[in-house]
Amino acid sequence: MISKILNVISAVLSAVIIIGLFTFAKVCGGMEGMPCQTTKTYAIAASVVVIIIAALNIAVLKGKVHIVSSIIGALTGLVITLLPGVIAPVCSMEMMHCVSVTKPFLTFAGIVLIIVFAVDSASQVLSSGKN
Repeated sequence: MISKILNVISAVLSAVIIIGLFTFAKVCGGMEGMPCQTTKTYAIAASVVVIIIAALNIAVLKGKVHIVSSIIGALTGLVITLLPGVIAPVCSMEMMHCVSVTKPFLTFAGIVLIIVFAVDSASQVLSSGKN
């Protein structure tokens, strides 16, 4: 039961990331070619991957496959965390919205995803040890 709750949390958080990137945490609009546009695209793609992993974990995956998928989910959370600063850095202008809002939003959300998937993976390991 705890695993389903954790995977629902990760799916909802990923949906919040996607919604946030189009609303309150949006990147520079109308500036094609800006590095923050790449960050947004990659973050949306990674969030979709997390939603798919969470849905599979809730619906079908059990045992070791579930553990592996949760580890992949945690790694995807790491990608989201590293996106705005390392993988696809946003611009370096302090006054830009992508630096002051989008970067901390993605970093925080990615860290939460890592924690949720790590707890899910650990709960699966512990429950498989009881069987």
